[in-house]
Amino acid sequence: MPSRRTHTKSRHGCTQCKAAHIKCDLSRPKCGRCTKTQRSCLFATGPRSHDPPSTVPSPAISPPNNVPQVLGLSESSETDIISWDDLELLHHFSTITYTTLSDRHDLREMWRIQIPKMALKQRFMMHSLFSVTALHIACSAPLESQSSYIDRAIRHHNIALRHLSAELHNITRENGASLFICATLIVVFSLNLAFSRPHQEPTGTVEEILGIFRLLRGVRLVLAGMWEWARESEIAPMFVDRDIDHTISLPGDVTAALCLLEERNRHLSKPASDTEAYNMAIQGLKDSFKVISSSNDPGTRLNRDDGMVLGWPITCNQEYIALLGSRQPLALVILAHYAVILHEMRDSWWVREWGSQLIHDVHQIVGDYWQDLMDWPIHRVSTGRPI
Repeated sequence: MPSRRTHTKSRHGCTQCKAAHIKCDLSRPKCGRCTKTQRSCLFATGPRSHDPPSTVPSPAISPPNNVPQVLGLSESSETDIISWDDLELLHHFSTITYTTLSDRHDLREMWRIQIPKMALKQRFMMHSLFSVTALHIACSAPLESQSSYIDRAIRHHNIALRHLSAELHNITRENGASLFICATLIVVFSLNLAFSRPHQEPTGTVEEILGIFRLLRGVRLVLAGMWEWARESEIAPMFVDRDIDHTISLPGDVTAALCLLEERNRHLSKPASDTEAYNMAIQGLKDSFKVISSSNDPGTRLNRDDGMVLGWPITCNQEYIALLGSRQPLALVILAHYAVILHEMRDSWWVREWGSQLIHDVHQIVGDYWQDLMDWPIHRVSTGRPI
């Protein structure tokens, strides 16, 4: 009598695995089998009540003021397994993606050699590395496979967040550098996902960037105690040559635009604390424009790190971030000037069209009274002329 093959079937599995009488690993938003076969993955009964959302929440959605809450996922249905297919992501990172994270030779070598070695010891860091790499591949992948890579990116990101939130409660010399790198990759992931995420209604670039700003500030706050450890670790190159060259003279149009911001700030009727918050933000813009200006100089290009301009939202005080959150016009106009800097970095796959889209959205929000201050950012983006 011929033997009968027994199939194991999961009561909560996706419809594809049920139809094939194959045990489903229940990974969301896409199970392992559907990811491997690049098929659509549907869960007919929906996620269980104790499962987290199947897609990563945007950092712009009610972001709290500290990192554990921003990153925290109390439970997850994600399967914490590194599959054979994930080796593709590791190879791509070590051969291609690492080159996109810095123009400086020493930093590139750090990303190529040290970061994968560190990720082998810290699982959350490896998943974060996978999430960024999957998004990078999606940017140039054929249209029919882009959603598959984005799904993989979100799955690895959710796993990384779950483990990272636990690690943040016990920061040590051994895991501090890995936490710093993971936080950096989360920012890269968040910036790109806003333009890569399929079939979702946009929440608006102002809300998106505000959430990322809060994420940056929260990460710095929580990891403040391990800066010295990081400077003495494998990621020491990230802390080298970070001083701004204050001898740089900004182009005339940049100087004139920032002077207009300062003049409007002086003459507006508002609390003194608001005036100081705006003043600090404008001074921070001057430093960021100097970084971009030096980076566009062929003689210094390889000695600078454009990622330094992401420090602007950290140097702004909390009052400015609050004013931006309440959509105060001057706060938004200052943001539009920062967007010019992001537009200068548009060749980076993880920045893309952030700058031009922010300027467009701010222009739609503020009234005619602010048009004279918006003329310069709009003109800069329309001409595409480098600073």
